[in-house]
Amino acid sequence: MSDLVYRPDGTVRIDTKGDPAAIGQTVVGWDKHSVGLDLGRHDPSALVVLRDRCLPELTGNGWQQRLGKRKRTVVFMETVQLDDFTDLAHWTIRKLEQIPNWSLIIDASGLGKPFSDILLQEGVDHWAAIITAGSAVTKKGHMVWVAKNTLIENMASGFETGDLTIEADLPTRDQLMKEIASFEQKTTSAGNLVLAGGGKGHHADAGIALALAYLETTDLQGGGFSVSTVAGLY
Repeated sequence: MSDLVYRPDGTVRIDTKGDPAAIGQTVVGWDKHSVGLDLGRHDPSALVVLRDRCLPELTGNGWQQRLGKRKRTVVFMETVQLDDFTDLAHWTIRKLEQIPNWSLIIDASGLGKPFSDILLQEGVDHWAAIITAGSAVTKKGHMVWVAKNTLIENMASGFETGDLTIEADLPTRDQLMKEIASFEQKTTSAGNLVLAGGGKGHHADAGIALALAYLETTDLQGGGFSVSTVAGLY
């Protein structure tokens, strides 16, 4: 197996030992993190970290390279009850400082817009997602508009295909799986099918945070802000 070189910007390359035969064969992979944050109103806010990896590998023909299978795995989840958005912003920043090569996406629906403004004032670039009706995903600047059905169905598709998984030893795995399972189809008075979280007292905040993080990897790559740190959150 060839040695891999992990660079501070999250890119990954095969160490070719300077062999001239490898010139022109390089394929660049990545090992980054997508962070989803769903804001609680009268319930806890939830932060989910999704590790997004796609590593280069040798084809078996000299230094010829290709990208291996892309893996997106939930590696961290935490909820917190902080009603003051400034306190929540500082809590979020402390978490981000422990995550290498991150992109952040938050639920900016409703009261989420003022929170997004606080993050921008603190110098934290991010995607601010407005969850809407309809079926499209559109973006302008750092703003994103996505239908709830599209958001949840995109996550469900990731699980079905195996592109999205949850770390087997994640301490909050059972809680997260219950939240994901709580999404169900309901029929509106107009006869339209919509996806909603579980019943009373079950807000599926972590499920939404995960769906947002996965959306960042499927539809929004190339945006957000990346950092590298020494400390590890998980």
